[in-house]
Amino acid sequence: MAVDKPTVHLSLTALRKEVAKPDPFRVSLTGSKLITFPDLFALESTEAESVFGDLERNASNWTALEKWLSKADAAALRAEKLSVRELAAVVQAAIAYYEQTVGTAGNGTASAS
Repeated sequence: MAVDKPTVHLSLTALRKEVAKPDPFRVSLTGSKLITFPDLFALESTEAESVFGDLERNASNWTALEKWLSKADAAALRAEKLSVRELAAVVQAAIAYYEQTVGTAGNGTASAS
């Protein structure tokens, strides 16, 4: 009896070579300081889920920002004493920048047409 060889549709090795790797999102602070928001979509999935979960609850959540940013960058951003609105705008800009490379989760189901 012949055993069918399974068809491989995707190789993780090939996928990792093809996946977009955007430049980091950087924010200029006062005094010419720069901070970097690492690509959340490039993090290990459980680590990223934790940050995304925190951000979903509150876009200005410092717990999420301290997981996302380096300690030095989080401290520099906190020192800016941004309003909730300003901080939310910074976070939303960083997320939007990275979503350009992977897209958003979308809403609803695909249409039949």
